[in-house]
Amino acid sequence: MINIQIIDYPTLLAFWISFSRWLAVLFQLPLFSGMPMPSVVKILATLVITYAFFPVVEHELLKDISYLGEDNFWVLTSFNVLVGLILGFLVRSIMGIFISAGTIITQQIGFAALSYFDPQSAQQEGPFEKLIQWTMLVIVLSSGALIPMFKGIVMTFSSIHVYDLAKLATSPVFFVELFKSIFLSALLLSSPLIFANILMMALLGVMTRIVPQMNIIMVSFIVNIALGLLVFSVTAEELFQVGFKIYTEKLGDWFQFVT
Repeated sequence: MINIQIIDYPTLLAFWISFSRWLAVLFQLPLFSGMPMPSVVKILATLVITYAFFPVVEHELLKDISYLGEDNFWVLTSFNVLVGLILGFLVRSIMGIFISAGTIITQQIGFAALSYFDPQSAQQEGPFEKLIQWTMLVIVLSSGALIPMFKGIVMTFSSIHVYDLAKLATSPVFFVELFKSIFLSALLLSSPLIFANILMMALLGVMTRIVPQMNIIMVSFIVNIALGLLVFSVTAEELFQVGFKIYTEKLGDWFQFVT
């Protein structure tokens, strides 16, 4: 018969709430959420990361346990899960810049036109969303830009405590500015296609006045795709360079906010 006895309950509780915060963050990262990865692998990866960083954050977690008491297990767990969800959502929102830009590009080129006639056949993500998202993900991983993210999450254990919730009163202002800048950044990345589409539609409008018998809808589909692919192929390198710069800037704003 095996008799298991917990000798240091506060340390075990601190490890659990650290694991709960990391789990809420990692499950939202594009690397984990965008791949058909088994949940067991995600949990094991979170367990390894928690074990690696736990000696650094243990004393900060013990402060929360000492403040609320060891009996408030669910309060401590809920608080850390909520913090992890917010942190992960902000990082995922930054990556959402490129998905939004890809969606706008897909619509401008005309690849999403089928959804107007048959909504049931519309895909969740178009080709440009996936292309831009995975290209930016490879660039971020290969450049080491995820290191500040992990450093920022580790530092939140010392900057975000249960007894410091009043400091989060200014967070709505940050959220408004962040999501506004995300929207503007997505428009900036897709602006060449938007401008080309506006110019093309204006020219087609003039052509309908000159040649009324022309089927403008069919012509616009063909010209949209051809011109869109041409503009995207010319501006793709600049798009990814500007996109990576935007990602590092937004990640820097996120780092300053959480620390």
